[in-house]
Amino acid sequence: MQELFGTHPLAVILAIAAVFGAGSLYLVWKRRKDLEAMASSMGLLFTPEGPDPYGLAASGLELFSLGRSRRSSNMVEAPGAQGAIKVFDYSYTIGSGKSRSVRRHTVALIAGGGEIPRFDLKPETLMYKLGEMVGFKDIDLPEFPLFSGKYRLTGPDEERVRAFFSARRAAWFEQNLGLMVQGAPGLLLLIKPRGLLSPGNWPGFIEEAKAFAAELLR
Repeated sequence: MQELFGTHPLAVILAIAAVFGAGSLYLVWKRRKDLEAMASSMGLLFTPEGPDPYGLAASGLELFSLGRSRRSSNMVEAPGAQGAIKVFDYSYTIGSGKSRSVRRHTVALIAGGGEIPRFDLKPETLMYKLGEMVGFKDIDLPEFPLFSGKYRLTGPDEERVRAFFSARRAAWFEQNLGLMVQGAPGLLLLIKPRGLLSPGNWPGFIEEAKAFAAELLR
């Protein structure tokens, strides 16, 4: 191998790249086939393509405005409380050069009513707590200290956000910690924060999204 690399280095590099490329394509294909089979077993519609990234960017949901090279794929549609729940893979690129990275999430896009304001809800972390100490503000709900201690809630219209997070909804989030959720008029987005969800875990996430929609939109 060392002798071959010494005499034909470019050919070796291209061969190695081809092997890795073929492996990546196989994993993409296998994931798609596994998700298609999962959807079929649940009687749900599967499409290889996800929602149009330009349409997603126009939705007002923050996740879909981040980065570049935005892509969605592997969409499964399930019935929800007020409309379809679309579960799909989503990715985008941030940074450049050596700092370039691709962020990947499995998300559930949920159709809702017009009362939903723009907001971003995520688990509170030490970084966010330090940010609040130097002036960055989130929206606290004094009647629900556990909610305010465990979640960071932000949005451009604080009055509307507070109105949406009623006592019933805030109490539900206190009982279901660790969620990442974004809202925009007519839409809710439930986000799995750490990479793509394995196909075997999609049925549980779909049921979680259906229960989430039924609770928040009733």
